[in-house]
Amino acid sequence: MPEASKRSTPMLVLVAAALIGLLAAWGFYSSDGAAKAREREARLAAAEGEGPRELAPTLEVETEIARVVPAAEIVELAGRLEPLRATWVSAEIAGRIVAVPATEHAPIDEGEVLVELDSALPRAELIRAEATHRLAKAELERQQRLGKRSVASEAELDAAIAEERRSYAALLEARTRLAHTRIAAPFDGLVNALDLDPGTYVQPGTAIAEVLDLSVLELTVLVGDRQVGSLAPDAPARIHVDVLGDAPFDGRIARVAGAPVDEGSRYPVVVELVAPAAADPARRPLPGMVAQVQFEVGRAPAIRLPARAVLDEFELQYVYVLDDEDRVQRLRVSTRPVPFRPDRVEVTSGLEDGARVVVTAVDQLRSGMRVLVR
Repeated sequence: MPEASKRSTPMLVLVAAALIGLLAAWGFYSSDGAAKAREREARLAAAEGEGPRELAPTLEVETEIARVVPAAEIVELAGRLEPLRATWVSAEIAGRIVAVPATEHAPIDEGEVLVELDSALPRAELIRAEATHRLAKAELERQQRLGKRSVASEAELDAAIAEERRSYAALLEARTRLAHTRIAAPFDGLVNALDLDPGTYVQPGTAIAEVLDLSVLELTVLVGDRQVGSLAPDAPARIHVDVLGDAPFDGRIARVAGAPVDEGSRYPVVVELVAPAAADPARRPLPGMVAQVQFEVGRAPAIRLPARAVLDEFELQYVYVLDDEDRVQRLRVSTRPVPFRPDRVEVTSGLEDGARVVVTAVDQLRSGMRVLVR
């Protein structure tokens, strides 16, 4: 091989290697990663030269001031509606039923006859007692006249007085027995049970009819020893009857027991429900219906917020509060529901009185973020 060719070969290799290196360097410089790295370095250099720059807040929020105020504690208890009075009317004397003027499950007025017994024998006894009393009264008057003339003795006069009193007592008894042949309703109400027919023979004490007083319905519930002290008669209450819809009825506490009914320190509280006279028959409360009664059992200082202000994350609860520069800070809190107010919660710990609490868009907030307060 000629000497000149041997010397030119290494030069060509060196030139080719140099070209390949230049092409590789240009490819790396023009790649996306290198371009992003240069852009990041340029931003850092600009930031170091100009200082930190913060974007203007764009998120609008609403706030509420957390205030410690006396909050009512409401309890809800269930019970069954009962009539104000429920009485079983019984027979006072023995006798055979001759008429049943009343109708079962129908209203009745006070004094209206439920059942009438055969009055023949009581009426005969009354006639006999009236005659005996008239005779005894006449004898007494005669003895009194004789006594004025000193003809009758004092003993005869005393005997006449005693006989007149005895006959008068027998007369009153006969009148009462005759009156008991007409068994009447003791008050205005409803005949709830009356299952007797003419011809039935009854004895003294035989149950005739059950009469209910529906002018006022009552609900008896049991409260604990920590609650009974804050309850008093005439305090208002709200009653929801399950089968009559969501609209409540007005009620009041009628009686509060002064002693527990069992070993569990539960005290009976009687709540009255007075149904309006012109109420819709479809919404008329009746005895036996299940109802829920709500009343206040005291007040205690508490912070209450809208439920939407609380952020739940992994079974933990947080709220966002604002500082003087309208920056949000996240605080961990503990809450509990407010009875009958699903839109509110009571904060039991983690929040101070007077804090500005964000109540909207809490899922878009981050600690340190500045916001616009609406």
